Amino acid sequence: MNIEVIATAQQANLSAVKGKTAVVIDVLRATTVMVTALKNGATAVIPVLDPKAGFKIKEEQKGSIILGGERQAEIIPGFDFGNSPLSYTKEVVDGKTLVITTTNGTLALRNSMGAEELLVASFINSKAICELVSEKQELVLVCSGNNGLYTLEDALCAGQIIYRLEQAGVPVNCCDFALSVKALFESHKNNVAQFAACGYHYNVLKNKGYSEDLEYCFTNDVCNTIPVWREGALVKL
Repeated sequence: MNIEVIATAQQANLSAVKGKTAVVIDVLRATTVMVTALKNGATAVIPVLDPKAGFKIKEEQKGSIILGGERQAEIIPGFDFGNSPLSYTKEVVDGKTLVITTTNGTLALRNSMGAEELLVASFINSKAICELVSEKQELVLVCSGNNGLYTLEDALCAGQIIYRLEQAGVPVNCCDFALSVKALFESHKNNVAQFAACGYHYNVLKNKGYSEDLEYCFTNDVCNTIPVWREGALVKL
């Protein structure tokens, strides 16, 4: 398996993902939200790049749409929920479609749509992702980052996926950055959340009072739910 890692949403493009399985990662918090919503019964998740697109979809599909997302970690005016995965309980999302726009994660998804297969990962479904992709030949892990900058949490999650594939006996051929994030995870595999707590974005959320979100986002393997791109939306595989 050839593995590449992309550091930010802005670096993802068609040439980077074409013909490959792409796995988008935004631990804090977009992909954690997407996995959680589908786990709890959402029928689909539609990522859009701006709030106007979300409002348009809700107007066209009355009654079945929930609007979620953030700008600068704050709920978007007029949206139903922000970007806390803990908001998307079964009572809220069961049978509904979540339309979501975030600063980084939805951009990473949109920039990765030329992939042969497009999946979504976070720590909460990492094991299931590894099991699914273990026989792929070309894998690219797309870290969303934060406003065009590298983030510890996404790199650690990408590193965990590579580490787990190796531990499962999958022969991997890593690009230099993939080797770097694997080494980062291996160095901190017993204190991932504590190390990520040194990062900028982690502390933005902590200072805004999202400590429960942070704890949840760094919990390993809460579920086996894998979001996959099908016909204009993410659905549960």
